[in-house]
Amino acid sequence: MQLVLLCREQDFKYFGVNKVFAPLIEDLKILEQRGVVTSDGIVLKGSLVAIAGDNLGSHSVGGFLENFSRATYFCRYCEVCRDDFLTNPLSCGTIRSAQSYASNLHEQESTATESVCGIKFDSPFNQLSHFHVCQPGLPPCLGHDLFEGVIAYDLPLYIRHLVEDNNFTYLQLNRCKNQFRYEVNDGKDKPADLSPSSDKLSGHAVQNWCLLRLLPLIVGDRIKDPCENEVWQIILQLREIVELICAPVITEGQVAYLKVLIEEYIDNRTKLFPNAPLRPKHHYLCHYPFLIIHFGPLIRLWTLRFESKHTFFKQCARKLHNFKNLCKTLAERHQLLQAYLSAGNLFPPLVQSEKGTDFHVDDYNDRIRASVASCPFQLQSAVACNYVTVKGTDYRRGMYILLENSDEGLLMGKIMLVIVVHNSVYFVSEKHTFVKLCDTGVYCDLGVAQDNYVCIKQEDLLDYYPLSAYNVYDQSLIALHHSFPEAV
Repeated sequence: MQLVLLCREQDFKYFGVNKVFAPLIEDLKILEQRGVVTSDGIVLKGSLVAIAGDNLGSHSVGGFLENFSRATYFCRYCEVCRDDFLTNPLSCGTIRSAQSYASNLHEQESTATESVCGIKFDSPFNQLSHFHVCQPGLPPCLGHDLFEGVIAYDLPLYIRHLVEDNNFTYLQLNRCKNQFRYEVNDGKDKPADLSPSSDKLSGHAVQNWCLLRLLPLIVGDRIKDPCENEVWQIILQLREIVELICAPVITEGQVAYLKVLIEEYIDNRTKLFPNAPLRPKHHYLCHYPFLIIHFGPLIRLWTLRFESKHTFFKQCARKLHNFKNLCKTLAERHQLLQAYLSAGNLFPPLVQSEKGTDFHVDDYNDRIRASVASCPFQLQSAVACNYVTVKGTDYRRGMYILLENSDEGLLMGKIMLVIVVHNSVYFVSEKHTFVKLCDTGVYCDLGVAQDNYVCIKQEDLLDYYPLSAYNVYDQSLIALHHSFPEAV
């Protein structure tokens, strides 16, 4: 990620969007029309695909109204009216297009009104040949819409109802949450405490995600008649929606199923809690299936990675204590950092492993020897270890990897040994069959499968993300991080 522009908020408001973004748009026009000539004489042209941001930033750049709590037209994807949304939460207005955008702008200029259908001004990025904010070109951010929006406000509502039904108390919930033994990845984002006086979760986006994922493991045994409890079932429905939306790979069939799930969720939420009004972010969920078809998996476009990038600038501003021409100072410090990073390897090695030992197949039992016999690597150059990082993802002994997804359940492999051969990684895994429990929404281990050892290459996994099993209720349970491609 490279730095393009820095501007103070007060300057942005004073000079306006057109002047601030003018230099960037001129560069993008050159890239579209003339391109860049490589040393081989090849001309490479490019164009803007999408502008990632939270709702406030996207509406500011796109020329839409930024008052989500009171504006009549609050959606940048359709022309839904607030009254229609409150009357029928599943209603969507006419989908916005470049033509309707231009028509609304023309009406706004001719009538000299502040806005028409939620549009205040023409976005400067619409000057580009292959981009328009209504293509759509302003994707949603899962972190803000889901984890700091729908989940942050809906989950406390459901938990309060479960407490009132005497399933548990807030003290018991917080005690169970704090005493829960979080595994490797989940331990980095332990959920924040819940308060009976707060209508919103106090944690950040990933903490709220972690709480929703692991809630069945933390208090699932305390729910009375889980299959008949409507509030508990709507929590499980929300978990399934999040699993599908956060999937890095999703099929068209899953997108269609997601659309049905979202409509059912909003309908159930309205019926169960009619006095708790829905928010605009609930409406944005209705557009997610269409947006996934347009942009692909939305997890690739959320802004949390950019928020992490912003921490460098925030730390510099706090530590330098020099606020004269702050943008120039931050830009210089950032470019010095980029130069330092470019001096060495810009990217870390694809495979990083702990110090292992030379792999001698005769040192292992018959099941491991049989599993590696069919693998095409040279045993002389293999190294055995218990921990490896592949493209930033940590794999440890004892974690589970997906081998097969079928109608009967998930065939998972418990990592018993990691074998590294140059830049290739193989996992010797023990096969386990997991089935989904309808009362908690998690997967339960049925035991070791027949022909129980397999050696598989990391690149051949059905899903890259390793999962940890939790021993709860005398069972080995797994809470999915995201959905997998459906069985063929």
